[in-house]
Amino acid sequence: MIPDNKDNRDKKFVRKNEQIRVPKVLLVKDGRNLGTYPSFEALRMAREDGLDLVEINASSNPPVCSIMDYGKHIYEQQKKKKGQKASHQREKEISFRYVINDNDLHTKANQVRAFIEKGYKVKLTVKFKARENAHKDQGFVVIKHCLDLLKDVAVPEKPPVLEGNNITCRLDAKK
Repeated sequence: MIPDNKDNRDKKFVRKNEQIRVPKVLLVKDGRNLGTYPSFEALRMAREDGLDLVEINASSNPPVCSIMDYGKHIYEQQKKKKGQKASHQREKEISFRYVINDNDLHTKANQVRAFIEKGYKVKLTVKFKARENAHKDQGFVVIKHCLDLLKDVAVPEKPPVLEGNNITCRLDAKK
């Protein structure tokens, strides 16, 4: 049998309710310290409120336990974690066709410039439809012209690449 020490314990494991088997606990509810109680008394208080007794800090003497709705607590943590992942998207995509007007290309270049200045990476995409695929060389000319407009603020990570019906090029801020 493996001894129960801190190295072998799963870090996400949290003792709650009947799993807490210490004689006394320091009880916290809604951020207020209620004092030291016998663990069975703390569990009874949690059950009266229809909540759980959750061990917050097992290493202190006595262990710190909180009265809370554990399911709601886990849900809120997952929701916060999910929200953090979504906010880490640091790439914007600007797409246009090879038949773009010069003024429109300057407008797209200004959008790219603003994104680069805000710290985003930008993916330029020149899209082709049906018969336009015969004019891919003109797409490279357009993307080269756009890169020339942006050479003072951005550098391409790699040269423009043909991917299916699109020509793509990722830009990063100039160091």
